[in-house]
Formats: sequence, structure tokens, C-alpha cells
Amino acid sequence: MTLGSRLRAWAVALAVGVLVAGLGTFLAIQGLDKADKWGSVLGLFVGLAGLGLAAAGAIGARRQAGGQLVTGSTIGGGVTQVRGVGGNVRIGPAPAQPVVPAPPGSSPSSVPFPSPSGGQVVEGSSTAGPVRQVDGVGGDVELDQ
Repeated sequence: MTLGSRLRAWAVALAVGVLVAGLGTFLAIQGLDKADKWGSVLGLFVGLAGLGLAAAGAIGARRQAGGQLVTGSTIGGGVTQVRGVGGNVRIGPAPAQPVVPAPPGSSPSSVPFPSPSGGQVVEGSSTAGPVRQVDGVGGDVELDQ
């Protein structure tokens, strides 16, 4: 954590503390009946703000659901990943690259990565050609061989 982010965190904590203390003082001065009414009104707005934040979080999580992951693999030739394009996609031919085979007796590393929910995963594989993952394209997809 940098000094600037620490100062910002302390400033936010201090501001929240001052607001809570000020609200408590205000409600104590109002008396029990008025404080109860104020508490109901403030509770309504806090509830609406929480509902809005929950909806925004759900929409953000839905947009990020699924994904593309290549892990623990030996790939000779390249990887192409395309995701979330609103128009057309044209992927040209993969450049000719020498295929370097894995040493005998070796296997791709098995590093545990979380697989994306509903996504495309290439894991623990050894391929001698391009691996292309295309997801969420709103138009046409052209693959030139």
C-alpha cells in the first residue's frame, strides 16, 4: 500500500467517523420520536442505495461471466483470443513458426487456475498449431487459414 492510498484510506475513515458522530448528535438532539422518523427516512435511502449497488454489481459480474483461459499448455504456433466484440472480426492466417516439441517425458505444468465460469479453457494441453478462442462476437467471424 502506497503512502497516498494510506492517506486516502485514513481520510475516508475520518470523514465517515465525523459523519456518524454528527448524525448521532443530530438524532440525540431531535428527541426519540423525531429521531425514529429520521431513522426511517434515512433507512429508506440507505436501502435504495444498497439495492442500486447490488444491481450494478450483478450487471458487472454478468458482463464478466465466462472467459478464455490458456494455462499449463505447450503451444507451438500461437494463441488467438477474441472476446466481446460488437462488430465483425477477421483473423488472418497464423504466421509460420517452427514447432518446438516438448522434451520427451515432460508434460505441461499443472498450475491450478480457476476455470472461467461458462468460458473456454485450454488447460494441460500440448498442441502443434494455433489455438483460437472466439467468444461474444456481435457480427461475422472470418478465419483465414
